[in-house]
Amino acid sequence: MTPSESVSFRKSFASSIRRNAVALISLAVALFGTSYNTWRNQTTEAHRNTRTASFMVLDALGQLQEITDRRFYGGDHSDANRIEGWGKVSVVRDMAALVSPGTDRDAKSLFETWKSHSDELDSGDKPAEEAIAKAIAATRGQVLQDLHELL
Repeated sequence: MTPSESVSFRKSFASSIRRNAVALISLAVALFGTSYNTWRNQTTEAHRNTRTASFMVLDALGQLQEITDRRFYGGDHSDANRIEGWGKVSVVRDMAALVSPGTDRDAKSLFETWKSHSDELDSGDKPAEEAIAKAIAATRGQVLQDLHELL
């Protein structure tokens, strides 16, 4: 390409950009808007899922605390109570992974604490009740912290 052709090409290219500036700007705005909208929708959906899982975990934790209290203080040592407790602690463990890594860690710890101490509730072992209540409180605190971070 000769120098005069190069200059001519540059002038032609610059002229084309000026003529199509509105279209190019519109394209850039449309791409940015679509990208932002996609990111926002994904973020909103992730927060919605976290909130839903958090509320389910909090509900199950409250019920697990009631079951623990009924077994320890109320003397309800029935198999139905025991099965219900295992169901609630399993729901907490399974749903916690959807909330956050911290909640998942605390829920797994709660599950292990329940596994180790739940049968001791029937014999009135206060340290067992305290260990379970402490694990429930730790998990509840982590879930509430995760919810607060979404604000």
